[in-house]
Amino acid sequence: MNNSNTLNKYLIVSPCGNRSRLFKDLWMKDYERKNFDICLLFYDEEIHDNSLYKDINYFYHLKGFKYEMAYDVFMNIKPEILDKYEHFYFLDDDISIDTESINKLFDLHNAFRSYLSQASLTKDSFCSWEIFKTDKSAFCRYAGQIEVMSPMFSKEALKICLPSFISNKSSWGMDSVWAKLLGYPKDKFIIFDCIQMKHTEPVGAGALYKRIKVAPHTDWENITNEFGAKKQNYREYGRLSIVNQNKNKFIYFKVKVGELFSTIKRSIKDYDATSRINNQLKLIRHKNL
Repeated sequence: MNNSNTLNKYLIVSPCGNRSRLFKDLWMKDYERKNFDICLLFYDEEIHDNSLYKDINYFYHLKGFKYEMAYDVFMNIKPEILDKYEHFYFLDDDISIDTESINKLFDLHNAFRSYLSQASLTKDSFCSWEIFKTDKSAFCRYAGQIEVMSPMFSKEALKICLPSFISNKSSWGMDSVWAKLLGYPKDKFIIFDCIQMKHTEPVGAGALYKRIKVAPHTDWENITNEFGAKKQNYREYGRLSIVNQNKNKFIYFKVKVGELFSTIKRSIKDYDATSRINNQLKLIRHKNL
């Protein structure tokens, strides 16, 4: 199935099965306003309801895990997709996030020139690493790596990391490898706290996990050893904090005092007698040139 007649430069890539509904109920809820296309990778043996996918831009009935199927699409089935889009969002099918939030995340990822980014997790999400839960005092945070659950890639970063997509079945440890392949940057992996998503299922409880015949932790060990990557680089390198009267009051007060002194200083320079005389002399010299 291929319904791609749009000019969107952003693409969601997601596995899905007969139980998957969030793509329909939330991701595409505000269909006319979405700024992205969708590629679904269907993993169940039979499709129960074809009507759910009539508005999907790309739909492929494949077998395998999320990144294994994505690799097959990009390298074998539809390689032109990789050059058609600028940013790619690899969403698990149990991620609850609405159209407006996805639009905003794509735009921020593009504006910040991120290599990889993600929305933060709501407090009630199933979560492996606390660093990814929403910090309400931050607009965004620069992290050591981004989770495999819902990373957004730039095209350039994806091309570098794509070969790793078939390095194991479970995808555990791939995020550690991506950080290694991209050179461990300190300002290109971003958690956007201003956008929230909810992970609705326990980690490792998805339908595909039940089909692989290897322990995810073993995959994690093997892939990080193979690439010589740091096993865990879940750390914060910096942040953009939210500063207003309700948050970070001391910093807010300091900024306002600085603005006041700058205004006074500018007023003195603009309106004192010496400045006015100098301005007039500059005008006279300009007219005589």
